[in-house]
Amino acid sequence: MTDRKVLWTVTDPRGLSITLVDDVWQSHINYRPELAEHFDQVRRAVQHPDAIYFDPTSTAEKTLGAQVYWYYKSGLLSGKFSENWVATIVKVVFETATERKGYVETAMLPRRILKRLVLEWTK
Repeated sequence: MTDRKVLWTVTDPRGLSITLVDDVWQSHINYRPELAEHFDQVRRAVQHPDAIYFDPTSTAEKTLGAQVYWYYKSGLLSGKFSENWVATIVKVVFETATERKGYVETAMLPRRILKRLVLEWTK
């Protein structure tokens, strides 16, 4: 992580530190250009989500010990996306035996919550 430019690090409602790095953000806005104008909303979805969901399918595909969570927040968008959620997908890993950290893997603007997700936290 030392060679990568950190764009932000925030704490989620459960006390987990979550970081977004520049190369991840740039790859997402290249793939999903509609995200470019929603940088702050992606951060707010992590800091103040409406709900946090565990993703068992994506977690099963990760390295042992890594877990994937979806942070959903509504009411952050306007115009053609006004009915969409901001969803920020975070990979959580153990940095040490007792310290977990989260890293933004992707973000999107979905219209619904995926059925495979398991609710873990709600405000």
